[in-house]
Amino acid sequence: MKKTVLSLTLAASVLALGACSGGDSKAIVTSKVGDISVADFNEKAKALTGSYVMQQMVTEKVLADKYEVTDKEIKEAYDTTASQFGDGFTQALAESGLTEQGFKDSLRVQLLQEKALKDQAIKEEDVKKYYEQMKTELNGRHILVADEKTAKEVIEKIKGGAKFEDVAKEYSTDTGSAQKGGELGWFSVGSMVDEFNDAAYALELKTLSEPVKSSFGYHVIEITDKRDVKGVGSFKDEEENIRSTMLSKLNQTGEAQTILKDIVAKMAKDADVKTSDKDLKEPLKFFTTTSEEQAKAAEEAAKKAEENAPKEDSEDKAEDTDKESK
Repeated sequence: MKKTVLSLTLAASVLALGACSGGDSKAIVTSKVGDISVADFNEKAKALTGSYVMQQMVTEKVLADKYEVTDKEIKEAYDTTASQFGDGFTQALAESGLTEQGFKDSLRVQLLQEKALKDQAIKEEDVKKYYEQMKTELNGRHILVADEKTAKEVIEKIKGGAKFEDVAKEYSTDTGSAQKGGELGWFSVGSMVDEFNDAAYALELKTLSEPVKSSFGYHVIEITDKRDVKGVGSFKDEEENIRSTMLSKLNQTGEAQTILKDIVAKMAKDADVKTSDKDLKEPLKFFTTTSEEQAKAAEEAAKKAEENAPKEDSEDKAEDTDKESK
């Protein structure tokens, strides 16, 4: 949890390097070896973190135009963090170069980002599917293998009369379940990777799945029992918790960062965000370009380079021929 707080304080610390107010010639730091003026400080702060501060400020501007973060929400987030640090919270803020207000400002940006992700990155249909699945727990088993060919071979063996547990012990690369005949026990929605989860919930009881590909390999799944989950509220009651759970998963996989960048890039374009500062033009251009647009530009650049390669090779060969003839 402290790692999460540190990531927040890092963002806030960088934001704290924003321009200082006051006359440009006024000294912000004095010493026997020389003073640091407001102008000098602002110039250095811009050179070091100007593009980052701009991105954070634009992010806050465009998100705040669509989403609202209340003082109550900020206070709840602040109090939660403070309670986790206990008596050491004030010192933690000081060590990060933060004031209480500075940290609250960083929390506001984070809460705006969370609202945008919950709204735009998580589809309504996926939330409803999750809700339906959370009403049921499954008891199942699986056999994990490296490739689709082996998975099909496993299926043929079981359908040919071999016992599932025997085939699991022989073939499965899942060391946690192989020697237990592939048994996974009871599990609920979100416990497994998405591909496995959706295939398992779609299966009829005691029916073998087709090979299911995931980041671990290929699974052959069988669901042996199902039971209702008690205490599940209405969709309205559970929706916010489901979205929070799905958002946590996006954060864990690293997908949230890319999705959020694209959300803000599109919103900044719609808001016609521009800068007259020559040092910030390129950073802003990159910031308002989606990952899809970046990939397309990279693909076009690679294609152009490939088209130019034969021409350059021909010119080099012609030059070598001229040298030899001389």
